[in-house]
Amino acid sequence: MPAAPKTSQKLAGKKYVLLGGTSGIGFAVASALIEEGASVVVSSSGSARVEEAIRKLSDAEQQFNADPSRASGHALDLFGPEVESRLNTFFAKVGPIDGLIHSAGDSLDPLSLEEVTYQSIVERSSVRYFSVILAIKAALPHLKPHSSIVFTSGTNADQPIPGLGIMSGLAAGLYGLARGLALDLSPRRIRVNAVVPGATLTELFERLPAEMKNYLLEEASKQPTWRVGHPEDVAQTYLYLLKDDNITGQTIKSDSGKAIGPRPGA
Repeated sequence: MPAAPKTSQKLAGKKYVLLGGTSGIGFAVASALIEEGASVVVSSSGSARVEEAIRKLSDAEQQFNADPSRASGHALDLFGPEVESRLNTFFAKVGPIDGLIHSAGDSLDPLSLEEVTYQSIVERSSVRYFSVILAIKAALPHLKPHSSIVFTSGTNADQPIPGLGIMSGLAAGLYGLARGLALDLSPRRIRVNAVVPGATLTELFERLPAEMKNYLLEEASKQPTWRVGHPEDVAQTYLYLLKDDNITGQTIKSDSGKAIGPRPGA
């Protein structure tokens, strides 16, 4: 039996599910995985977005000379109380996989303490927190030994953004989830980590309220890299976590250096 690839071809021949893989960071990760020789199954709440993503990923002439059969996908709505049954149906279609990447998100509109209600907390948590846990639960019977789970938090967990204090709590919860599930799933030989992107030029970012978007762009320009992140930058962090078999329970930042910034003189 030939030795397993150690570096550039380590992900070749493997199969990954990307929840939220039709746009933004998720699509950039899917594209990078195709380039690495892996197969991808992407999801989005709308079938048209899934079909468009598959078309782009499967274009062998423009996408890394890839075999079109390595890109597939299904519509999957991660919002609401029926998400658990939807996830079970989704993973039953997908079959055995080598890893799960969750980068799905929804609106980041400010929510103040004066406005918050029980229902609004549940709604804000549905995709970004509840669906992460339930997706991992649904994926477990299909995850091979030595597989990897990577989900997505945010820098507002430890560097809060004005107006997003409640969302900071959700992001911080994902830090703890990565550590806790890494221990819980270690007997199954499954690694669990999280990526923490800073401001990134995605479709979701472009839909932010103008005041918040301008604030984030200004803050990013003050950081050590002098710029806001791009999805293709952040995608490499996910690939690193998929490749490094010696890392679990970690939250890794791709944040323009915000954790140590601002840069001198900014």
